[in-house]
Amino acid sequence: MRRTAAADLEGLAELTDRLGRCGDLDEVITVALDGLSTRFGFDHSLLMMLDETATRLFTIASHGYDRPGIGSEVGVGVGVIGLVAAQRRTMRVGNLQRMLLYARMAGPADTDPEREVPLPGLPQAHSQLAVPAMVMGQLLGVLAVESDRLGAFTAEDELLLAVVAHLAASAVELDRAGGRAMVTDDAPSAEPPPAAETTPTPADRVTGIRFFPVDGSTFIDGDYLIKGVPGRILWALLREHVEDGRSEFTNREVRLEPSLELPAFRDNLESRLILLKRRLDEREAPMRIEKTGWGRFRLAVEGALRLEHGGAG
Repeated sequence: MRRTAAADLEGLAELTDRLGRCGDLDEVITVALDGLSTRFGFDHSLLMMLDETATRLFTIASHGYDRPGIGSEVGVGVGVIGLVAAQRRTMRVGNLQRMLLYARMAGPADTDPEREVPLPGLPQAHSQLAVPAMVMGQLLGVLAVESDRLGAFTAEDELLLAVVAHLAASAVELDRAGGRAMVTDDAPSAEPPPAAETTPTPADRVTGIRFFPVDGSTFIDGDYLIKGVPGRILWALLREHVEDGRSEFTNREVRLEPSLELPAFRDNLESRLILLKRRLDEREAPMRIEKTGWGRFRLAVEGALRLEHGGAG
């Protein structure tokens, strides 16, 4: 049964209210995608963010897929989602299985499949709707939904998804602005709290972390986890944990870490931390990131770690 305009307005009002009550960006993203499913029937969705180079999009969250695909990437201009990012306009396709497959599989010629996360998607998707997530003329990402039905989406769906995409983008920009203010504020910053006591873990449990500085690729016990900025963030945190026993960190000090090579403007740090947190949870890794307050988080590690540099390649 098709939704009615009145039901859509009621659902949008409810979702907007729920988003306004969220305590952080991570919760905003979760509530937005959950709401698209429960209120509007968009059971398969993903939110991709534009990276610092403005040439790639990375998946920060998905809903309804067997494999969440956190950290998967699409080139700007590649496939439906990539074209939406390149052209800054909505695209709706109703019977383009080949194009959807191209959107998932296409990538740069030098892509290493062993260091890539598959993009989430339905095995037999026939319809896809993707809208740009923009704030004040700036593209932040792309919100997309898909269905295994032909011609599943309507012009009304485009309008509804555009509103949700804008709400999500506004939350991302607000969170980013707050993070930047914490760094540029002239007031002295508070010292991080002392490391919290952790529950003892079996002494014989040792997790091997292998890191490749050239692209930030990070492996856990030989299995690929993540690359790029999130990989460099994790390596910096784990190094501090192993060398100094630290488990408590602030977004401010991570942002100022020179090894991350973050740009001075629009560095996407908060989004990258959420991506890293969700990827660790997805893989059930023996370490996780737990938010402890505004601009603060804890690195919880199970067992001991063995850190290894992977050289240049």
